[in-house]
Amino acid sequence: MNGFLVRNRAVLLAYGAVVLLLLVTAAFSPGFLSAANIRATLVLAAFVGIVALGQTFVIIGAGIDLSIPWVLNTAAILMTMLCASENLPLLWVMPLMLALGGGIGLFNGVGVAYFGVPAIIMTLATNVMLQGLILVFTGGSPTPLAPDAIRFLAVGQLGQVPVIVVIWAVLGVAATVLLSKMSFGRHLYALGGNETVAEFSGVPTRRTKILTYVGSGMTAAFAGMLMTGYSGQAYLGMGDPYLFTSVAAAAIGGASILGGTGHYVGTVAGALVLTILTGLLPALNLSSGALQVVYGAVILITVALSSDGVSATWAALFGRRKTQGAK
Repeated sequence: MNGFLVRNRAVLLAYGAVVLLLLVTAAFSPGFLSAANIRATLVLAAFVGIVALGQTFVIIGAGIDLSIPWVLNTAAILMTMLCASENLPLLWVMPLMLALGGGIGLFNGVGVAYFGVPAIIMTLATNVMLQGLILVFTGGSPTPLAPDAIRFLAVGQLGQVPVIVVIWAVLGVAATVLLSKMSFGRHLYALGGNETVAEFSGVPTRRTKILTYVGSGMTAAFAGMLMTGYSGQAYLGMGDPYLFTSVAAAAIGGASILGGTGHYVGTVAGALVLTILTGLLPALNLSSGALQVVYGAVILITVALSSDGVSATWAALFGRRKTQGAK
């Protein structure tokens, strides 16, 4: 039991923060814990969680994906333009957008894995190029409305459960199995822990690294299509807030930006923390600027609590108690 607490302290702290923030928000906004508001919170958290899924994999592998905002935006805009508000084209447009997101991720991954371009430079350059291409392609003109089928995926319900929450749950289970039970997960943690050692151990480091960026591109593209259904229409810059939140959700959930640690279970908690914070600050009559300050403070505190120094303290405390108990 003690070993479990030490190994999973960051995830447990993240879920503890979720409970604490729910209670604090409910104290300032009595209707916050109503069923309708909880559903709305889960819907918003699902967008963050889906975008952060791919980012979590990249971060565990000691990388980072700064191209997420405009991969998301590109998929959203192209989907609405190709579908022209009709449902039937989604049968080929959605797979095409997922392939496009994966292709952009492949471009990033090859640049990082084979050409040695630092991940920050590679993905940031891709983000800027995508932004320019979309601005040239659209001329800044408004896009058509989102198809009704996409709107259903984003805001529809199956009974009392939002459809997008079901989608998020399915993706979360798949990500958890992939990280915990599959060889890809073992390779990814080895890559993030020490790439040189992993390579000498027979881990296909380049392939694993590329796959994380492909996955990040696909989840960003998928999230972009769903967000279009939520807002009703794609617009320029809609993905910009999700660069920070995708990294923050993973960090709050215990993923180290140095790689080798973290899990999507923790990222789910991180997405919930950020979403609840977004609802708490307006209840306190605080501005969006204050939200950014709180975001930064939450990340700093969470990462500090999960640092190696705190880890050693936890291990020493629990180890000492265990030894005393044995005596």
